[in-house]
Amino acid sequence: MNRREFLGHSVAAGGAAWTAAPDNCLPTDALGGSGEGQKPGSSFRDRWIRPGKEDKRAIWGIHGGIQAALWPASVEGPGDGGPRGLIRIGYPIIDGGKSIGLVNFIAVEPFVKGRRGFSELERSDTDGRPGRMFHSDETRKPGDMPDPGSLRTIDGVERLGIRVRTERFSNGAQPIVDMEFRADRPGELRLTVTSAPGSAAMDSCVLTATMGNYGRLRLLWMRDGQVRSEQTWPGFTGKEFTGDAYFTSNRMSRMPDGDLVLCATSNEKDPHSVPPDPAGPGWAYRGSFPLTQYWRKPKDTSDLGALKVRVNGRSAYWATHNPIPGGLAFENFDLVQPFTENQVFVFGLTRRSPKDVARGSI
Repeated sequence: MNRREFLGHSVAAGGAAWTAAPDNCLPTDALGGSGEGQKPGSSFRDRWIRPGKEDKRAIWGIHGGIQAALWPASVEGPGDGGPRGLIRIGYPIIDGGKSIGLVNFIAVEPFVKGRRGFSELERSDTDGRPGRMFHSDETRKPGDMPDPGSLRTIDGVERLGIRVRTERFSNGAQPIVDMEFRADRPGELRLTVTSAPGSAAMDSCVLTATMGNYGRLRLLWMRDGQVRSEQTWPGFTGKEFTGDAYFTSNRMSRMPDGDLVLCATSNEKDPHSVPPDPAGPGWAYRGSFPLTQYWRKPKDTSDLGALKVRVNGRSAYWATHNPIPGGLAFENFDLVQPFTENQVFVFGLTRRSPKDVARGSI
């Protein structure tokens, strides 16, 4: 199933209007209270979402917080969750924050001698279909039981870790992506990239959030102010992608602990109120409220001076000619850096404002 087919399937499965929730707050269960899947007085361990005997789907995360899934699992509704070669990212945005909805996808795009790999678009060597195969740890086939991940406590904080292995790309790269969820940061997914034995040497390995158009992200929050999509590509009217735009790391906001962060938001206070386009109803934003999406770069993980922000945009939804309500929006949103082993990028979702995120209130 490609992205367009998946979105159409999702809206048919139940994309209606939901009651809006108050701004600038996380769901109570994400902050440690009792919520969906979490009973008062239950153990800390019960907060984790992981494959098991009762639910074998490849979905991991924390109740009330961020979730990640691998094909053929969906974070929202039935089906396989969309294209292969993507990490599905979900968050409680539906029905006032009571249910998980798809927010974005993360693709893996390694560079080898200037040649870029595309996890979503390359055809798999296993069956010739689009999308490189991802699997958890040593599982090899979609029918295999996914790895439930490992729970450990470091510095008093419980964490769930999952190793995601990728199929070898056409340029010879074979990255490994370790996902980590932290109990004290329920909106974040920490991603650590290494190279598998026999992988071609990578110039860089980009983890890109691919679907900014769904949330109609139009504002990048820099240290020196906002960057708007229409200002980045003035006069753009094409139906395909814009060119890439890059920003140096010194424009990213620095958090109190020294980490760098870049936030992206919609310029709409109520994006779910926009009626769906009959020609592409699946692209209607199904959440009850908008989110702040961000990439955080820990200060102690690698040379920050070589780090760059990359974005592109679209004025029509991907794989369609349907215009995006309100015009041009950012689509891909990522951090680019020369590759080093154990390279870390943190993707986050929150209902708090970008200013709160920059102040460390996440």
